[in-house]
Amino acid sequence: MQVERLFEQVKDRHVLIELPDAFNNRRVEIIVLTADEPVAVRRRPHPHIAGRVQINGDILGSVPESDWDLPR
Repeated sequence: MQVERLFEQVKDRHVLIELPDAFNNRRVEIIVLTADEPVAVRRRPHPHIAGRVQINGDILGSVPESDWDLPR
């Protein structure tokens, strides 16, 4: 398997790429990914509540297996 990784600019919904001779008359798989996705901004708590929360155990209590209603 040969791999060719290219970064190209899309113009009017088209991309033109030139491949090496080794790809000529071969079947190829083409995967298109956007390379400039925005980075997710990490949320921060309001300064008045930051660092004031304490967790004193499980947030959600566990459910007994008999209450799951699973087929046996």
